[in-house]
Amino acid sequence: MTEKLAVFYAIAWRSLIALFTVEIATVSVLRYLTEHMPPPPPIVENAFAHPFLILHVVGGVTALLLGPLQFVRFVRTRWPGFHRVTGRLYVIACAIGAPAGFMLALGTTAGPVAVVGFAIPALLWPVFTGLGWRAAVERRFGDHREWMLRSYAITATAITLRLMLPASALLGYPFYPAYRVIAWLGWITNLAFVEFYIRRARHASGERAATTFVAVT
Repeated sequence: MTEKLAVFYAIAWRSLIALFTVEIATVSVLRYLTEHMPPPPPIVENAFAHPFLILHVVGGVTALLLGPLQFVRFVRTRWPGFHRVTGRLYVIACAIGAPAGFMLALGTTAGPVAVVGFAIPALLWPVFTGLGWRAAVERRFGDHREWMLRSYAITATAITLRLMLPASALLGYPFYPAYRVIAWLGWITNLAFVEFYIRRARHASGERAATTFVAVT
């Protein structure tokens, strides 16, 4: 029964991530790359919106869509070439989105607290991605997976931001105070979840290794 629940929860949260990913990518394209949806005023008023907003959206949306594919075991084992190509595209997307995001952080109208809150993940994003890419080149695939999970935690800030902002509005919080808090909370929440997942996976792997060692000895 416990195993069935674990499988159900795994399928449920992965499905939710896929749903939010597609929805946010679609809205971002419509809002920032076409004229079908008007961008929010705080985004338009950013001092560096031109040209960095378009670059950040293109890089971020591409990374957001490609990221989940990198963690699907079936894809990695059945089509390793596809995994490598999409992985390179993910790295390029992060390399475009991160510096553009840093410039947008500097230009935010929400004040210095939000500047720092948005700037830190913009700096961590390429660092985590670069460490993940280097680990793959050196064939340290365990480290590669962990660093890319951290990288995608930053990428997926696009999801948590767009969940937290409407939630704060529903709770009656004023926009700018909530925006400043969410500038930090969005990426910290993701990284905390990923670090918990990584450490639990390490612990489970260690237990399996110990069990195997006892069995063969």
